[in-house]
Amino acid sequence: MRQQRFEQENRPLWEDLRGWLDERATLGAEEVPSAYRRLCHHLSVARERQYSPALVERLQQLALRLHQRIYGERGEGVPAALRFLWGELPRQVRAEWRLVAVSSLLFFGPWIAAFLVVRAQPNLVHLMLSPGEAAKYVQMYDPKTPVAGAMGATRDVMMFGFYILNNIGIDFQTFASGLLAGIGPLFFLPFNGLHGGTVMAHLTNQGLTATFYGFISGHSSFELMGAVLSGAGGLRMGFALMHPGRRSRLAALREGARQGSRLLFGAIALTFLAACFEGFWSANTLVPWKVKVGVGILFWILLASWFVLAGRRHE
Repeated sequence: MRQQRFEQENRPLWEDLRGWLDERATLGAEEVPSAYRRLCHHLSVARERQYSPALVERLQQLALRLHQRIYGERGEGVPAALRFLWGELPRQVRAEWRLVAVSSLLFFGPWIAAFLVVRAQPNLVHLMLSPGEAAKYVQMYDPKTPVAGAMGATRDVMMFGFYILNNIGIDFQTFASGLLAGIGPLFFLPFNGLHGGTVMAHLTNQGLTATFYGFISGHSSFELMGAVLSGAGGLRMGFALMHPGRRSRLAALREGARQGSRLLFGAIALTFLAACFEGFWSANTLVPWKVKVGVGILFWILLASWFVLAGRRHE
């Protein structure tokens, strides 16, 4: 076989592998090992047939990059979950940055708008909250409200379990609603954003700054970005279903669900971490609220840095 025909027949596979390395994923993670083996065969054939040194060098460099990515990041003794969180998840977030940006806009845009409107017009709080709900939130964060039920470590463990069930349930709901042609996240993200911004503005108007911001700041980065990632995962499924390309809708949905579920797993991990802080740190009254706010700001910076920088070792 002539070199020109050899390149024409196999170039699509090589480009797919380059795209996977550069986070323009056209291959699924489960397809990469077999594609890598085919590339190694192509390299062997190119050497045996004495194709041009330039072609052999390109294939050799591509095979080396793939070998480093596939085997170099396995990390002996490192649990798969940690490898996923430290390297694969940030790469997935960067690869899906457009959907993550859309999900962030759908969530934080209404949040900020509701906060500004209710801060300026406190009576508009009842557009989102009934009088009973508004009073309940004030009672929750009023430092004069007596604490009923279990105390100390027992209370913290109970609240940790409650936050896990409630918040991860919301993440699953937002993600799974992407099956409705992507319409679900377009509803749940703005709704949750409007609700959160309204509650924040209402409690700020009531002068409960110390208790409210002292409570939410420590875990806010993990919980809110978990909601954003679950929404982006749902949008990925909906987009694949509505725009399957040359694939069948079922095949496109399967691939969209595979990619979206990686974002969902990341959302669950962040939500679990948020529940840890919410149950054992946020309610701690011994720590000054301004210290909690400072720690919360630091967590936002660290989380943003992790999304931007982690997993770039072999890029």
